[in-house]
Amino acid sequence: VTRRSLVDKLQAAGVKGDLGYITRQKGMFSYSGLNKEQMQRLRSEFGVYGVDSGRICVAALNSKNIDAVVAAIAKVL
Repeated sequence: VTRRSLVDKLQAAGVKGDLGYITRQKGMFSYSGLNKEQMQRLRSEFGVYGVDSGRICVAALNSKNIDAVVAAIAKVL
């Protein structure tokens, strides 16, 4: 799954704002833009792991889990 796909799906889920920082980053990880409390909710309520700084592993996203991750992110925003 590409970073562009993640951004497209987040926008389709109603996430507002400029998400271009996700597509501009390189490597296995990306800053999600989420704060500590939102990241804690992702972990505890939805089983989506990321660190408190907002960093997530985009390399772990695939066609089987991206929709659930996007839905969880949209709910914690």
